[in-house]
Amino acid sequence: MGMYYLDLETTGFDPKKDKIVTIQYRRIDDRESLGTQIGDLVILKEWESSEEKIVKEFFKVFMTENVWDFIPVMQNHLFEFKFLFEKFRKYCNWNVDLMDYMFSKPFLDIKYSLIMKNGLSFKNSGLDKMTGKTMDGKQIPIWYGNQEYEKIIEYIKMEENTFMDFFRSLLK
Repeated sequence: MGMYYLDLETTGFDPKKDKIVTIQYRRIDDRESLGTQIGDLVILKEWESSEEKIVKEFFKVFMTENVWDFIPVMQNHLFEFKFLFEKFRKYCNWNVDLMDYMFSKPFLDIKYSLIMKNGLSFKNSGLDKMTGKTMDGKQIPIWYGNQEYEKIIEYIKMEENTFMDFFRSLLK
């Protein structure tokens, strides 16, 4: 089985008009050291090539023949998948319905665990509210517009570490 932390950073909330700035993923051990990150965090950066190139590169990783080779582990899969599927349609000639995909391939979303930990309240159940995460992603479009890419990378690394700490706590 291939479990992978997966996250995106975007310039907004509308996949039809906003763009994906980064796609980041890293393998998660699902065997001996359950929940441990394996290898390097891959960060595909739009500013080093283009949105089209990073989407096409990730498409090759994501769309494996065996559904168990890339199992995304994320927070708020609907946001991530809506963006990815819109861009897959645009750049990869891919026309699979989001709901068909979600019912045919495995994925894990910690969003529901955050809601349960928050007394079944959706309000204030984000990773930034429920853990030691020091900020949310609202600054990403500003940093992107100011070409402060190093701040985006720092945020991505902090977010992955916070996510993985929470994920490991769930596994215990």
